[in-house]
Amino acid sequence: MRYLKHHLRARAGSKLLSSLQHSGAVVSGLDIVIGALLGADEFGMSTAPLIALGCTMMRKCHLNTCPVGIATQDPVLRAKFEGKPEHVINYMFMLAEDVRVILSKLGLRSLSEAVGRTDLLYARPNFKSKKACLLEFEPILRYVSLQYPDVDIRASVIRQNFDLLKRLDYRVLKDADSLLSAKVDSMHLEYEITNTDRAFGATLSYHISKQYGEAGLPGTLHIKLRGSAGQSFCAFLAPGVTIELEGESNDYVGKGLSGGTIIIYPSKDCHPSFKSQENIIVGNAVLYGATSGKAFIRGITAERFCVRNSGANSVVEGVGDHGCEYMTGGFVVILGTVGRNFAAGMSGGIVYVYDKKKMFRSVCNLGSVDLDPVESGEDKERLLDLIQEFFDLTGSVVAEKLLKKWPSPIKHFVKVNMRIVLRKVTLTLQVFPKEYKRVMEELASIQMKKEESPEVIEGEPGYKEDILQELPVSTMQEFLRQTSGQVVPSPDTSSLRVEREESTELSSPSSEDENSNYKIPLRSEITVDIENILAALPARKKEVLLDKTRGFIKYPRQKVIYRPAKERIEDWNELYDFKEIRGSLRMQAARCMDCGVPFCQGNTGCPLGNIIPKWNDLVFKNDWKEALIQLLQTNNFPEFTGRVCPAPCEGACCLAISEPAVTIKNIECSIIEYAFDKGWVKPEVPAFRTGKRIAIVGSGPAGLAAAAQLNKVGHTVVVYERSNRIGGLLEYGIPSMKLAKRIIDRRVQLMEAEGVRFVTDIEVGKDIPSNLLVMENDAVLLSIGTTKPRDLKIPGRELRGIHFAMEFLKSWQMHQRGYEVEWKPLHAKGKRVLIIGGGDTATDCLGTALRQGAKEVVTFEILGQPSQRRAKDNPWPQWPAIYRVDYGHEESKALFGSDPRIYSISSTKFLDDGSGHVCGVTAVQVQWSRDESGRMTLKTLPETEKTFEADMVLLAMGFVGPEPQLIEQLKLEKDPRDNIKTPNGRYCANSSKLFAAGDCRRGQSLVVWAIHEGRQAAREIDVFLMGKTSLAGPGGMVAAPLR
Repeated sequence: MRYLKHHLRARAGSKLLSSLQHSGAVVSGLDIVIGALLGADEFGMSTAPLIALGCTMMRKCHLNTCPVGIATQDPVLRAKFEGKPEHVINYMFMLAEDVRVILSKLGLRSLSEAVGRTDLLYARPNFKSKKACLLEFEPILRYVSLQYPDVDIRASVIRQNFDLLKRLDYRVLKDADSLLSAKVDSMHLEYEITNTDRAFGATLSYHISKQYGEAGLPGTLHIKLRGSAGQSFCAFLAPGVTIELEGESNDYVGKGLSGGTIIIYPSKDCHPSFKSQENIIVGNAVLYGATSGKAFIRGITAERFCVRNSGANSVVEGVGDHGCEYMTGGFVVILGTVGRNFAAGMSGGIVYVYDKKKMFRSVCNLGSVDLDPVESGEDKERLLDLIQEFFDLTGSVVAEKLLKKWPSPIKHFVKVNMRIVLRKVTLTLQVFPKEYKRVMEELASIQMKKEESPEVIEGEPGYKEDILQELPVSTMQEFLRQTSGQVVPSPDTSSLRVEREESTELSSPSSEDENSNYKIPLRSEITVDIENILAALPARKKEVLLDKTRGFIKYPRQKVIYRPAKERIEDWNELYDFKEIRGSLRMQAARCMDCGVPFCQGNTGCPLGNIIPKWNDLVFKNDWKEALIQLLQTNNFPEFTGRVCPAPCEGACCLAISEPAVTIKNIECSIIEYAFDKGWVKPEVPAFRTGKRIAIVGSGPAGLAAAAQLNKVGHTVVVYERSNRIGGLLEYGIPSMKLAKRIIDRRVQLMEAEGVRFVTDIEVGKDIPSNLLVMENDAVLLSIGTTKPRDLKIPGRELRGIHFAMEFLKSWQMHQRGYEVEWKPLHAKGKRVLIIGGGDTATDCLGTALRQGAKEVVTFEILGQPSQRRAKDNPWPQWPAIYRVDYGHEESKALFGSDPRIYSISSTKFLDDGSGHVCGVTAVQVQWSRDESGRMTLKTLPETEKTFEADMVLLAMGFVGPEPQLIEQLKLEKDPRDNIKTPNGRYCANSSKLFAAGDCRRGQSLVVWAIHEGRQAAREIDVFLMGKTSLAGPGGMVAAPLR
């Protein structure tokens, strides 16, 4: 451990001259104080300040696609950066204050007093991790000052003198004074160098840049060195300077090379059998971040050669691992072996690799580059010039052999260059260099034929305006028709331009200008888009290429997911336009950024921990079967959640910080429906039965999920439902246009085929004694939901025509199912309907009333109207409390011309029509504000009372808890909200064999939370019965235990 160095240094007294730094996972004042007590004098931190600036730990820094604009040079993404220096300053002040408070509690006046005070530390007892409790901390908690009382354990007590003025650079500055002052035009100097001469050439380059700027020396300075150079040799070397080293060097040779020339070759005193092409001559990270200049190195470079090189040219005889990583410019020639992961993230420049043994492809990272033969005259000429110069300057034996056989070795060279990406406002296509070359050759051939053909006078037969008439018409317009399904004007062959379509599906939201047109000039007289040519050439028909790396920038979120409002309001079919959704599904999947830290599956996102980035990527790759496998790992009923879940995963999507989120819900639903269509979802009967019998009371999403999981591991499961159909809230609480009942029937039939038994029209505690159920089963799970509605007890509540929302929804759903039920008194046809409440249930009532033919519908919401954007106290990744237009609101506006919602309003009295039936409501406007304690308080505004006419009032204000009868019969403990009480994070009730899951335990919540509760309750029941379990635990990002 690094803190053992503290003891060693104290023992040797070396800490008087050096300091110990604590870095890694420093996020709080406690981290700093513990580090100081262990002996640290300095503290390095990067993650926490980055997060303070807005970093979301995407881990995409190398792709230039940082969605918050930190690690990117893309101007579109840079514009999204909202960090400020004050954010880091505030974080550092908070950190300092935290440290000060802890130090005061320890009785210490400063942080330096805390350094090395290991006597103030102790190992935490009863730590959650049993393995951690086995660690022996005594060696690093030993108090060094007691062992060595004469040693000062503070850092850098003795000030060091580095004798900087004696560095070799200053000798060069003195000797080259006449050249630097422009008294002479050129100069040659020679010196011996050692590995203690670090960053040689950097000070010289500083003085040159200070005097002459970026242009460098007006003359030339050649420095010949012999020996072993230290780190950062020739760092930032300026133009006009050539440094020749006979020997070897350490890491970071040519770091930030800025125009100078570096020549390195082995000592001439080496044994004749020494082969430079088989030996490493320089260290790691050579030419890191070089911008211009040349480097000729006779020998092998170690790892990370030319990382982030953006303009320097170099020739070497071999490279180690990770060569040319993130390279963006320059030309590199490699005449020997290449390590693994070559060209990872390379986005510019060209590399020529001598690959006689045909091994290069196996070590090259082909994620962003293509490998081509060296064929063009320009490439051949450039390659020859670089090898010739390399041989002239270093005397390379490898280069000499190649030059003697030239041009025969050309066929063994591989050209590595990035994939060409051509951007247009309407479209971005990735075009591989070989395709680009093919296009250029065919165009050249067409142009040549045109030039060779006899001249035809305008107006006569055979006259053609330009070469594009040789190609099939349509091109981009046809492509847009195929991809977006929209009508696009025919091409104007005289202008050969593609105008931006506002509604085109592939249009980029980040275009510079609405009227911009991007064109690629071909020769002087031809202007044409490469996309047009590729789409037009008949020789090779290709599928549309989507860009997954930058998809979130290029492709907009799909807005149309519902059928047209006026169309769907006429029927009870499902709302969703599945054809429209599935038509652009891969494009929507391409918008997923595959985040390093996927908050969509975290504790503020999907409760099930769905592996969202994984199956998004699989859909993008058209691997639907694997996508199904990944989806069903965490979710038993994606066909339910994909329709009725409000998608907290989308609220926590990292893309939602600055752009519309990925359409996760649509993709999820499409995966499972595609699987059903293909016949992939089949009953999976357990291979054996355990003999254990489990009763589940309630067949809502929690009960069904628990039943599916418990049946999977071989238990016998019986589900009891008091209603006449299985499904609970799903069956009668959600209207059929939102969740078609055939979807529920399909899943129930599948579960029955797997061995789950369902018993309907049985109310436990009434039709079956509850204690008998407990006696006859090995475990009983209560998933009875929270069905006790919140009432509005104001004057006139006893009037007829006032109903709870669930009464209204259930009666109509049962009528649609064909059951004899008294539904007419709750039918909204021709009535003025008032809905009190603003949640999903209120929206469902609204949609149902509109379809029944309501004369007018108004909804009351006691809360204020949300803002269009997140409030300051509602930061990402919390669920965004913003203004939304759901399906019912859209339908009401289409039918009546206005949104039905009235905000900040409170009902005060129901009005009687004289016959005991409601005829209206009086209500007042209210205002919400925070009191001194920060709590929200409600204030009635004077003189705002208003009367609203209504023939039917629906109370959709949520639920207050489960019905108490069964809970009281089983003598179960209740929490303050009247839910079944269980230990924190557990599902077992206070009575043996009894468990609870879903809304009856958690309180009113989402379907996705109910499924999560059912799955985890099943896991706990399996452990209770068998002593162990193979059922999955909580998925996604699991919160770390608090200190």
